Amino acid sequence: MSSPRREHDAIAKHAVDQLHDAGYKSVESELRIAGTNSRPDIVAWAANEDGKIVPWVVVEIKSGESTSKPEVVLPQVAQYANTLGTVDNYVVIGTNWFKADRSFRRLEPVIGPTPPPFGSQGYVDDPTVVAPLLTNWLASLTHKVASRELRVALPELEGFSVSDAAYWRAAMNAIADTTSRSGFAQHSSSPFIAALVARLVGTRLEGLVLDPFSGVGSFLWAVADRVKEAIERGERPAEVSLYGVELEERTAAIARAIGEVAGVPTEIIAGDAFHVDLPKASAIVTAPPLGMRLPEPYELLNGRVTTDMDLAAVDLSLRHLEEGGRAVILLPRTFVNRASGEAYREYLANQFRVGALIGTPRGAVPGTSFAGVLLVINKGDAPGETFVGQAADDDWQVQLGVDGPLTKAAVDYLDGFSEMWS
Repeated sequence: MSSPRREHDAIAKHAVDQLHDAGYKSVESELRIAGTNSRPDIVAWAANEDGKIVPWVVVEIKSGESTSKPEVVLPQVAQYANTLGTVDNYVVIGTNWFKADRSFRRLEPVIGPTPPPFGSQGYVDDPTVVAPLLTNWLASLTHKVASRELRVALPELEGFSVSDAAYWRAAMNAIADTTSRSGFAQHSSSPFIAALVARLVGTRLEGLVLDPFSGVGSFLWAVADRVKEAIERGERPAEVSLYGVELEERTAAIARAIGEVAGVPTEIIAGDAFHVDLPKASAIVTAPPLGMRLPEPYELLNGRVTTDMDLAAVDLSLRHLEEGGRAVILLPRTFVNRASGEAYREYLANQFRVGALIGTPRGAVPGTSFAGVLLVINKGDAPGETFVGQAADDDWQVQLGVDGPLTKAAVDYLDGFSEMWS
């Protein structure tokens, strides 16, 4: 006797086949809807009368014996339809199809799904249409065990003609939605914090931008956004390329796939940042792994030896930062007062321009409870005073927004009022 889940999956598979037979090219099961816990059993996309691809069909699956009154499922179907904006909404019980009326008061028995009236091919300029597909793609990859030969590509969307801008923004939305999910948060950063990091690079944004602990590439993609925004404003920013190093092959493969649509030359390699040949960079943006100890001692620039990941990551970044470059590093707040790091912090203050220390409250980094600090260091500048700021818990997103007062104050302090492109 089959289990209820197995029966559900068999019904869903048959329903997907029927949707394909009806002419729907793009059909997705258990779609994740951003910002909600909702996961419709099946969603299918088709063109509207303007030729745009939109979510057209939602299907809720029930096993043959799960309910004798199909109408009890209508509130759930109505919720999905309201969220997705679908036109045709169905309940499938066993092998029987029922179609909801426009008011979601009745279900009418039908033979099967209605074919898409305007076809299933069209163009997409709205990233929210594509983002759920990329979110499902990311979610599926986070549970796979990767080999060293893992190859990952962004999903091909049959029937979709997607603008580069929409595809890129959809990928960013998918990362944002997946950031706090188990198994993924440790490899990504809040888009909000990433945008702040890119903003703090300020006028030093040129040449090669390196992230030696890149994860899925959150900080690098925020840099790419800054470059694109400058171009859209009609400005001509300096040539920028991106380089990331990620220890886990699976995550590096995801980042490589996203980098192909970044619009900025990008290279992502898999490896240990402490044991690969890192290039020299004009700017470094990074968030080292939290709470880690190195497996072997690391010699710092001041001659001391440590296994503290935070100290070693800052040191590694400075070794690969060009003269005149800037590093923006997200660290645990404990970095600024940890007794074991006192000698190295004094070394930094005497040998480099520690331009800013900006505190972020607990909860600013999804998936963690730690309070953070953004350390901004200019290499080649004379030591000087440090801008110190702390965002309040209640409105930190306002203060640390791209145009927030604390962000502006920090950038003005770091670069004066002569920043050419922001």
